[in-house]
Order: sequence, then structure tokens, then C-alpha cells
Amino acid sequence: MAPLLELPYDIQDVSAEEDKIIKKCLLGYMKPFVKCGKNGYIMPGAFRKHAEAIYNFQVRPDDVWVISYPRSGTTWTQEMVWLIENDLDFKTAQEKPLFDRFPMLELTSQIPEIGFQLIKSNFMNIGNFQGLNQAARSPSWKNLEEITTPRFIKTHMPLSMLPPSLLDTAKVIYVARDPRDTLVSYYFLHKMIFRSFMRFTCKHYWDAFKRDLLPYSPIIQHVNESWEQRHHKNLHIIFYEDMIADLPKVIRGVSKFLNRDLTDKQVDKLANHLNFDKLQKNKTVNNTTKNSEVQFIRKGKVEGWREHFDEKMELEAEEFLTTSLKGLDLKYPSFSLYECSYL
Repeated sequence: MAPLLELPYDIQDVSAEEDKIIKKCLLGYMKPFVKCGKNGYIMPGAFRKHAEAIYNFQVRPDDVWVISYPRSGTTWTQEMVWLIENDLDFKTAQEKPLFDRFPMLELTSQIPEIGFQLIKSNFMNIGNFQGLNQAARSPSWKNLEEITTPRFIKTHMPLSMLPPSLLDTAKVIYVARDPRDTLVSYYFLHKMIFRSFMRFTCKHYWDAFKRDLLPYSPIIQHVNESWEQRHHKNLHIIFYEDMIADLPKVIRGVSKFLNRDLTDKQVDKLANHLNFDKLQKNKTVNNTTKNSEVQFIRKGKVEGWREHFDEKMELEAEEFLTTSLKGLDLKYPSFSLYECSYL
């Protein structure tokens, strides 16, 4: 067995003030959150004990990975990729949960300390959500090591924190989305999970988000790490907005990247399966917690953030994006620096 590689980045506790801001939005975490690497990616304190194992995770040539900042269209992309790679096996896709077909690498490290107790006691059936039962029993990265090939792996971690051999070994699809829509979806995800226990609004989440104080933030640096590698033969980048605008075109692009030939009829059939209204009703994909008024897969809209941002938040968002994107080649389909009223 090859010796373990040392982490190329530092892990440090966030400040007490930053930890307070984060924990206003995320319940159940006891340890201080941490910042990782030069970009200061936010992770739960428990990530410390998993970081080295994840960085040394053995990538296989027939792996297919989907990477994203949370709530960027990850689930939608996973279902598309899995079906393309499995010859449009809709039968299995409708019988086996997506979280089993396409597990999350670092899931165990994201579970709040209190969450382990709630999962063990099956509080509100939470253990059945997104594969938490198995991730609470055994490290999610270790579970993936035991899966036979080919493996389909989801992660929200940026490239710099993942195994260094990843891009040279496996196929990777990175999906990105307008940060404003991502933030709103992030808020509603936690509203679904915490339900009546949650006392904070979208404005509280925006306050943490604009300070790069939600897990996996900063979002722009997260996306830009992959954007800078966009010409790598094993990396394919897609945008949520393009999936909304022309899903068949995106399907064809991903199929070509994966060296899969789909007929026009197959593309249409897959696009129909991935229709957002149908996806919401698909229980193997839309793994919503029981009796929740908020869906894991919500609306599938572009610029839905306008329904939740007031004028102040909108101006702050323009400033945030303008400042964060300055000097970068990264371009979002839904945001142009030249149209920004903040300038």
C-alpha cells in the first residue's frame, strides 16, 4: 500500500464570531467549524478526522464523478449521468435510490454531532434521507472503497481538496449555478431538514453566504478551481441555466464527453425523464424527508432568487459577485459584469 500523502492545505478553526454566524444557519453542530486551504473553504469541525483519508482516496479509471457547490443542480446532473452510463436503465433508476447509485464521498463528515444521535433513534425518519443511515454507521468514503466498479461518486468538495490524481484518472462533470439561486436553494434545503426548529430567514443565510461562511464556501473560488481546468480532457463543465434552457443539448454534450452515443430518440426519452415536474414526483431522486412542506427538489427555475431578495440584498449580491469575479475569466450565463448596476 502506498504511503499516505500529506494534506497540501491547512485546517484551522474559524473565529468565534464566524462560528456564531455559521451556527445561526446550521443546527446541531457542536465543534467549531473550520477553514481549509488558502481559499478558506468552510467545513464542519468533524471534517478534520476525514480530510486525509478523502485526499488519499483511491480513484479508479472507470469512476465517474459529479462535483458541485451544494444546490447547483447536482441531483439533476447525477440522474442524467447515471442513466447515460447505464444504457438508460430506467427500471433500476426507478427502483434504487439515487443516493445508493451515486453516493456522496464526504457525507459522514457533514453530519452534525447531534445528527448521529437523531439518526440512531430514527427521529422523524431522518436516517432514510439521502443515505444518512449508512453514512452514520461507517465513513462514507470507506463505503465507496468497497463498491465494485464502475463507481459513481458525488462530492461538493473543490478540486484542491480532492485526490490529486482525480482529473488524470477519472471522468469528472462539474455543475455550476448562479450563486444567488444557489443560496435560495441552500436556505430551503435546511428549512426542509430543520422544519419547525428553524427560526432564521433567507436574509440570515444571505448574510452568511456573502461572508463566505456556509459549508463549501467560498462559492466563486470553488467554481473557479474547476473553470481553470475546463480544457482538461477528463473535465466537463455544465451550467444549471443551460440545462433549463436546452436540456437535450446538455445531454448530448455530456454523452459525448462520456463516449456514449445516444440517438435523438434516446436523448428525447432521457430529457422527458429528467423533466423537472417528473423529477419532483420521482421518489428515488426526490428523497424528501417525510411530511416536509419543502421539497428536496424544488422549482427548477432560473432567477428564482428575485422572489426572495429585497432591494438591499439584490444590490449586495451584485457587489458580492462583481468583487468576487473581478480578475477572473469565469463567466456565469446569468450574470454579466457589464450589466451590473453596482459598477
